[in-house]
Amino acid sequence: MSEESLFERLKARGEQMFTQMSDELMKNPQFVKAVRTAYQGKEKLDEAAARALKGMNIPTRDEFKKALRRIEALEAELASVRAAKTKAGPSRRRKKS
Repeated sequence: MSEESLFERLKARGEQMFTQMSDELMKNPQFVKAVRTAYQGKEKLDEAAARALKGMNIPTRDEFKKALRRIEALEAELASVRAAKTKAGPSRRRKKS
């Protein structure tokens, strides 16, 4: 018996046990209720944290990501303008009258 086949068998058995265990848990109404309650609690905590950050004038993760995307877009636009300017050659300066 090779080590690889032993590992594969152990892995398959572990997956079977995990599936069986999760199926049993999902059949338990108290477990499902506990998971649902925990998820709702997490949502409330996330909302409260977002309100607290907003109150302190600190951007949320989504606001920060949006600002970062805008900065990246502006950098790309600036690079494009610089590249176009370089291709056009040096600009002529007008004499002051």
